[in-house]
Amino acid sequence: MKFSFRALSVASCIAVSLAAVAPLAHADVITATVYTNIPNPGNAGDSANSGPTLPSANFTVGPLGIDFQSQVTGYTPATFLNNPTFSNQVNGFNPNGTADNIEIVISGTLFLNAGNNSFEVAHDDGVVLTVSGIGTVVNQPGPTGEVTTPFNVFNPGAAGSFNFLLNYAECCGAPADLIFEVNNAPITSTPEPSSIALFGTGLFAAAGIARRRIFS
Repeated sequence: MKFSFRALSVASCIAVSLAAVAPLAHADVITATVYTNIPNPGNAGDSANSGPTLPSANFTVGPLGIDFQSQVTGYTPATFLNNPTFSNQVNGFNPNGTADNIEIVISGTLFLNAGNNSFEVAHDDGVVLTVSGIGTVVNQPGPTGEVTTPFNVFNPGAAGSFNFLLNYAECCGAPADLIFEVNNAPITSTPEPSSIALFGTGLFAAAGIARRRIFS
């Protein structure tokens, strides 16, 4: 039997790739909405800031994740949010207006390890962050200067996925800042199911080639 080191290399790469997509540390956005002209920009926890009559739109979170810094990109909803694709725009939503008096509501899933998990939530202005099964882990709804305080969140149970809800309110003029990472992983939009399936198909095809070469 001939043994191909090239095939072994391919197989190793596949193993690494599979490990890379395993849920060791990740967080994904499911929905992200921005509201403008909100009634209470001084309180990120006020449900009136996400009312159905407000100008609003869904947006995508790109590969940079939740890393929004108006002093770098600009002080409009579009530039602050790293020029995302907007959808479901209603009630005269203007992505090129001011980012003052806006509310951002983001929901998604976090993969948390058992025990301590490192969080970083930098914000200017208010933020309220809730994780299902754990509770409110950031409760700073009022206006602030930029706050960057890494902290740990303790998961008393087994490792797994947890839902999160993030509310951010911007007020009182520039700058606007919102950064959110969990276990040093950026929080990006959930990949399309078709993309995941295509990636998986490619891995299985490569695995088949490697197997044939190894045993040829």
